[in-house]
Amino acid sequence: MSNGKTCPPPDFDKTSPPWEKNLMRLITIAILIAGIYNTLFSERFFGILTLIALAIIYVPGFFTGNRLCVIPVDIRILLLIVVFFELVIGDGLSAYTYVPYYDKFMHSLIPAVLGLIGMMIIYTAYAYGQLKASLKVMFILIVFMVIALGAMLEMSEYFYDQIIYPFINTYLPTGLSQGSPLASGLADTMQDLYVDAFGGIFGAVIGVWIIKREEKKGDKHFIDEIAELEGIKKSK
Repeated sequence: MSNGKTCPPPDFDKTSPPWEKNLMRLITIAILIAGIYNTLFSERFFGILTLIALAIIYVPGFFTGNRLCVIPVDIRILLLIVVFFELVIGDGLSAYTYVPYYDKFMHSLIPAVLGLIGMMIIYTAYAYGQLKASLKVMFILIVFMVIALGAMLEMSEYFYDQIIYPFINTYLPTGLSQGSPLASGLADTMQDLYVDAFGGIFGAVIGVWIIKREEKKGDKHFIDEIAELEGIKKSK
């Protein structure tokens, strides 16, 4: 349900460098083509999920009742990368099945992206005086949150495999979400959690490095966009 707020025209990327906008368009086109192809000719379920994910990234206001109107270009690129490797490569092209350790790659990529985005968001709040905490505390908080999200994902995968999938596998044979041909169930889960932690740490470090680098260069478009996303800074 809408909260009465009207989203402005999507002109929020006008301050972004041309290479960022071009990269965003390239990934978007690749995902759109893959989503349409899979929906019509191949993995229909994952094709539909791909198109829904693309819509959420580009039209967040529709899905949030206009509470969230825009997603900054930098964050959108990161989300598009996750959608591409998860739904297009991992599920649509069955890389999870045919590529050894692909699940470990995704268990490092997704937490890294979450850690990077989380660090940028919390550091932006700090830079605008909305948060009082040391950089070390912020870093530890983000890493712990990413590890917690990884644990919740493992729990949801177990619930899906054990409770939901036995009832829907005839109609929606997506395959089990847990398990590995290279390790036992327990070992695979623990490896995933360790990789989640590594990805979260790596992403948080990169997030801090990027923001500090942009600050030294005097380029604040990126922090300003995130501040607008958080509601700290009002868009002009």
